[in-house]
Amino acid sequence: MHQDFAFIQTAPGRVFVGWGPFDALPFRRPGEAAFFRTDFFLDEVKPWLHPARSEEISIGALAERFGAAGVEVEWTPAPEHEFEVLFRSALAGIERGEFKKIVPAVFESGHFIRTADPWQYFLSRLESLPRGLWAYGWSIGSRSVVGATPEVLFQSHGRGYATMALAGTRPLSRADELFHSSKEMREHRFVVDDIARRLAPFGNVEIGALGLMRLPNIAHLITPIFFMENGAERMTFADMVRRLHPTAALGVSPRSQAGERWLRESDRLTDRRGFGAPFGIERDDHVAIALVGIRNIEWRGDVLRIGSGAGLLAESVLEQEAEELRQKRDQVKALFGLRASVEAYTC
Repeated sequence: MHQDFAFIQTAPGRVFVGWGPFDALPFRRPGEAAFFRTDFFLDEVKPWLHPARSEEISIGALAERFGAAGVEVEWTPAPEHEFEVLFRSALAGIERGEFKKIVPAVFESGHFIRTADPWQYFLSRLESLPRGLWAYGWSIGSRSVVGATPEVLFQSHGRGYATMALAGTRPLSRADELFHSSKEMREHRFVVDDIARRLAPFGNVEIGALGLMRLPNIAHLITPIFFMENGAERMTFADMVRRLHPTAALGVSPRSQAGERWLRESDRLTDRRGFGAPFGIERDDHVAIALVGIRNIEWRGDVLRIGSGAGLLAESVLEQEAEELRQKRDQVKALFGLRASVEAYTC
C-alpha cells in the first residue's frame, strides 16, 4: 500500500507532488507549500494540506514510482431516472424565476474486477495527456481521485490572475455548431457575466475573445479572462476561491439563496462530494493555481465512479442534456483507456 500523496500539474508534462502524512489546517502556514482540497460546497473546515515533503517532477517520473499495471473494470449504466428527477426539478425552479441556469451532477458507477493498484495504471495514462487538460489527483486515507480537467478556476500571474469561462459542449465533429446555438451561447454568456460580476468590485477585469477549446471527442466554448487587483493588499488564495466558486459553469446563475438551496437538495440524491470542487496548490513563493475538479475518476476500495454535469436553461431538452452528460463521462473513460460501455474491459 503506497503512502498518501497529492499532485497537480504546474506546466506541460510536470507536476508538483506532495507526500504524506499531511497536516490538515484551516489556513496555510506562512512560507510553506500546501494543497487546497475541499468539497463542492466549501464546507471543509481544514482545507489546507501540508505535505511532509514535496517535489516538482515530470509526470513520467511520478508514474515510474508506481510501476506498471493494468485494470479491469465493469461499469453499471448511470441511473436515467435520477437525472430526469433533477431535470424536472431544475426547470420548475427556472419557471418560478428562482434562477436562469443551474448545473446538476450525475454519476456512473463501476467496480474493479482485477487490479493491484489503480494508480500504477492511471498515472501512466497521464503521460500522454492532450494539450488543454490539467492533471491532478490525490490518495488520502481510503479515498482516491485522478483527473484531467480542462477548467482552471484561477492561476496567479504576477499581481494578476488568469481565469476562464468554459461552458457549451458539442461532439468534436460538430464543434462549430456551438457558435450557432442560441442556447449554448446564452449559457456561456451567463458564465462570463458571473465571473466578471464577482471580480469587478476588486479590480480590473479584461475579457478575451470567445473561442473553441477542442479536446479529444468533445469541444467547449471558452473565453479567457484576466483579473488585476486594485489595492496594495492581495486577496488570499481562499478569498479567490470564495469569490469565484462555483462559477455559473458548475453552479447557478444568477447566484441566489434559492439556487444554493437547490444544489444542496440535489446533493441528497447524488452525493457529489468533491466533484466540481476547487483543488489547488499555493507554493511558498505564492505562485498559485486552482483547478476545477471535473473529468475525474474517484474510487474507494474496488468501487469507482465518474461524474458529469450539464447546464440547464429554460430551453433545455432532457434527451440532449442526458447525451451531453454521457459524452463527458465517455471522454474521461477514453482519456484513461476505459471502454465506454457496461462490458468489462481489460487494459
